[in-house]
Amino acid sequence: MGTLINAVAIIIGGALGLLFRKGFPERISQTTLHVLGLFTLVIGLSMAIQGQQLIMVLISLALGAALGEWLDIEGHLDRFGSWLERRLHVTEKSPAKGFIYASLLFCVGSMAIVGSITDGLKNDPSILITKAMMDGIISIPFAASMGFGVLGSAVPILLYQGSLTLLASKIQFFFTPVMVRELTSVGGVIVMGIGVNILGLQKIRVGNFIPALPLIIVILYLKTFLPF
Repeated sequence: MGTLINAVAIIIGGALGLLFRKGFPERISQTTLHVLGLFTLVIGLSMAIQGQQLIMVLISLALGAALGEWLDIEGHLDRFGSWLERRLHVTEKSPAKGFIYASLLFCVGSMAIVGSITDGLKNDPSILITKAMMDGIISIPFAASMGFGVLGSAVPILLYQGSLTLLASKIQFFFTPVMVRELTSVGGVIVMGIGVNILGLQKIRVGNFIPALPLIIVILYLKTFLPF
């Protein structure tokens, strides 16, 4: 239920952003985007510094990025955004960009991880409902600045958080506080990459970093079998 509320909040917030988009002067949209970029960097940094096993975080990011490049995950996300544009006959300039950035920002945050796990383990959607309110607010200026693709990010939210919730309900014994903490750290680095892209400082294919999220769990699990 929490994930469904989250997805609906993004759609509503994004729709409001599109509704008021034409009333936004270009300079206001650009400034709002810069604020979002800076705030995204702050969010990512606050998540990244929670990690205490930085070598494991680095290994998962390096291996995950290499795997993501090989799979061309960002390319697939880009093509999905373009397909969404054609399917819904949308004429915005670049819905794919908004789809990718919003999907990553809404999916890899610590609240998505902790909230989905809490919902699955305890049937308590309160964290996800709080996240839904935040995402709905953030999606308003995102959609106003980046277009229709932001609404499409509700689909990855449903798939990602829904899968985490289902997984947590099935393997309650597996997730430890250490795993959640380091997973949050990896997600924070990815979120920082999104912030860099939003500000136009450097083009980072952050979508290809996604495999690092499951990889950190695998690495930490395997590490428990090592004698040191």
